[in-house]
Amino acid sequence: MLLHIDGEVVVVLDHAMIHRLKSVQAFVHLHERLSLVYLPPYAPELNPIELFWADLKRNVVGNFCAMSVGELKKRLSVGWQSIRRKALPLAFIRGRPFTASLLI
Repeated sequence: MLLHIDGEVVVVLDHAMIHRLKSVQAFVHLHERLSLVYLPPYAPELNPIELFWADLKRNVVGNFCAMSVGELKKRLSVGWQSIRRKALPLAFIRGRPFTASLLI
C-alpha cells in the first residue's frame, strides 16, 4: 500500500496475535506515514470479515464434511461467488448482512 498510496495510510486491524507482533510494530515505526488503528477487542460486529466468516460457516460449510482439501476449496469458492452475487460484502461493511432483500 505504501508504494501505491500517497500521503498518510491508516490500517484498521483486529486484535489478532499476528497484528500485534513486534515485527509489525517495528515496520510501522520505520514508516512514519503509516499508522495502525485497532478495533476494540471482542467486537466482531465492527469487523466485516467476521460477518463474512459467520455467513460462510452458516450457509456454505455448515454440516459439510469435505473428503479432500480440493473439495473444501471448491465449496469455499462456490460459497464466495454466492456471497458476491448477493452483494453481501458491501452489506457486511454497512453492518446489515442478513436483510430479507439480500437473501432473495
